[in-house]
Amino acid sequence: MTIGDFRDRLASGAISRREINRALAGFGLALAAMPLGRRAALAAEEATFLTWSGYDVPEMYETYTEKYGAAPNVTLFGDDEEGLQKVRAGFTVDVSHPCYSGIDRWRDSGVTQPVDTSRLKNWPDVLPALQTIKGLAVEGKQWLIPIDWGNTSIIYRPDLVEIEEESWSLMWDERYKDRLAASSATEDAAIPGALYMGAADPYNLTEAELEKLREVLTEQRSLIRFYSSDPGTIEQSLASGEIVAAVGWNSSYTQLKKQGVPVKFMVPKEGIITWICGAVLMKDAPNVDKAYDLIDALIAPSTGVYMITEFGYGHSNAKAYELAGPEALDAAGIPENPGEMLKNAMLSVDMKNKQEIERMLVEVRSGF
Repeated sequence: MTIGDFRDRLASGAISRREINRALAGFGLALAAMPLGRRAALAAEEATFLTWSGYDVPEMYETYTEKYGAAPNVTLFGDDEEGLQKVRAGFTVDVSHPCYSGIDRWRDSGVTQPVDTSRLKNWPDVLPALQTIKGLAVEGKQWLIPIDWGNTSIIYRPDLVEIEEESWSLMWDERYKDRLAASSATEDAAIPGALYMGAADPYNLTEAELEKLREVLTEQRSLIRFYSSDPGTIEQSLASGEIVAAVGWNSSYTQLKKQGVPVKFMVPKEGIITWICGAVLMKDAPNVDKAYDLIDALIAPSTGVYMITEFGYGHSNAKAYELAGPEALDAAGIPENPGEMLKNAMLSVDMKNKQEIERMLVEVRSGF
């Protein structure tokens, strides 16, 4: 889509919120946190949910809407940090949706409050592997309620790629020069490089490992057709065969499978990256009772079925997997017993030296 086409469709209203986000990502822009039009202004008495693009759909909070006869207000952010800064600047929110890697910053900033899990009827059905993750509960207080989880790995075309063993090294395979796509996101670019070079702790690199990371990312640059974190661009390029492998998420794998494109979602020998996101209750939430009902809706089995079948993401509610069924789980690359996968997952956490790595990525990609 060109910028001209985007403007025309935006003006006519013939574009969805998800398409807006994809287009902006393609133009190298981020979507600022903003209310979703007049509905938010007219429904100020409802709970306000600050979340990611794609979660602004009725299926995410059906039980809330059934109880109150109206949907919550939904506001979007581009990433955790943008959402946190919006709240710290005074934006009033009841519930937000950060990820595990940023929960310490949200808690330590003083903008959230502990969640009383006894007020959540779906809490007993949350997977034990998610309930017990270090850092979600501190001194007996629950600071984040897990909602969704997924993996970052290599999506590849087995009909176009020859490999003996699944490994991150595929992203450095010279046989596929100009047919590989790397992520433009800091973590999804740096962590694969750290795993490829055998770092002891990919999220906590030493000075020597940082220099090595620069070397391997510079080596990779000449092989990459494009850098992107836009799922649509990656999916289209894999489907057409323009690229044969790309760093991506479960959602892209699921969409490509639905289209009948022969793809595999790699489980690299060096490890697969797992992210977890969840709900936090804001300290100054003006609608606390409705906030609890919103959180409960987000972890309901029906929400989980939608996330598994539509996004290909895992969900926190154990009942959702049985309801979704084996076929949907297979299409999403999720085992029928997700707890075992989560026990062995390499969780995405806050990166040490993140700003330094961000500068490194800019320099590497620009050729400095």
